[in-house]
Amino acid sequence: MNPIVNRVILFLYLAINTLFVEKYVSRVTSYHWLVVIIYIVGVCLILWSMNKLSKKVKSFSKIFIGILIAILGIAIGLQYIVDPLLINVDRWSAIHNFLSAMLQGQYPYGQQTHLGGYGSPFPVWQILHLPFYALGNVGLSIIVVTLLFLLTIYRIYSNKIALFASVLLCISPAFWYEVAVRSDLITNIMLSAIIAEWLVYKNVKLTDNIVSISIIVGLLLSTRLISVIPICVVYGYEFIQMNWKKKCLFVLIVVGVFCLTMLPFVFWKGSTLLFFEYNPFILQTRQGSWLVLLIFAIIAITIVVWVREKKTYRLAVTGFLLTCLVAMAFLEKMWQYNLWDQLFSSTFDITYLSIALPFYVTHISKFIEKSSASCVSSS
Repeated sequence: MNPIVNRVILFLYLAINTLFVEKYVSRVTSYHWLVVIIYIVGVCLILWSMNKLSKKVKSFSKIFIGILIAILGIAIGLQYIVDPLLINVDRWSAIHNFLSAMLQGQYPYGQQTHLGGYGSPFPVWQILHLPFYALGNVGLSIIVVTLLFLLTIYRIYSNKIALFASVLLCISPAFWYEVAVRSDLITNIMLSAIIAEWLVYKNVKLTDNIVSISIIVGLLLSTRLISVIPICVVYGYEFIQMNWKKKCLFVLIVVGVFCLTMLPFVFWKGSTLLFFEYNPFILQTRQGSWLVLLIFAIIAITIVVWVREKKTYRLAVTGFLLTCLVAMAFLEKMWQYNLWDQLFSSTFDITYLSIALPFYVTHISKFIEKSSASCVSSS
């Protein structure tokens, strides 16, 4: 792994979490700068300790299982301690109220959240939350998907890397914030990360599996549009190399699958879905202009072509592109409305930055494991 890339990814992981510390600690104490310093130093010490202790510890699996149980226990407890109706985040109620209305025979798109907003996820993501709705808490999805994410790392990589990843999540304020407010944003991207990991692990080639992969992409599109970015990084270069016939087939199936998931709601009350001021298409694309999307597409294609099939860069590139997209949208808004000092205000939702965490956590865990392994072999 390139040491420069590793440092950049580590910096971005620290930067995202530090922003959360600064934003929310500054609301309760004037010594927020000291808390930020303590947090950064603390993370660095933990990372150093992980590197050192990994050379001595023999049973990583037992420690990993212990931390995993602790994460699940704390997450469940945190969600039931924090009253969701008292927090200024409505992603959970967007899903809850959608499903509640749908099951009562009312048109779900157009249902308001407990804060008066509207839900942005597409149908597949809403339907996936039915089991959690039945349990009385749609926020449980982040706990279940986090469990699947860490177990995927355990199965695909190693117990040591899974242990490091679980620790990195434990010391991430951004992650715990998402858990506490029952947000589904990082959950959505984490699920996409899991799918991407298994596709790479099983060495599934796009050219040999156009139909199955395009169906997967179409279904992911029907969660959130941004959720397909990890799959695009995996197959972007291979897609560029395909002939036009295969490209058209892939695009047609993706669009067809996505449209099929939307059809029941179009037939139900299409005017509300398509022409409503706050329909999911508008809500998912309002954060950035078409210019931002165009520049991002150029950057993404350039990086994907440059990286090509170098799998060691895949996680870093995916996380970087997700961070880049959010940062570009923020910068455009700051420039347009002269809001340079408003990053920590309600104008900007910094939780969007947390979507890169699953990829940063995995990449950092891999290079710590490789670093400790190389030190052991050299000694």
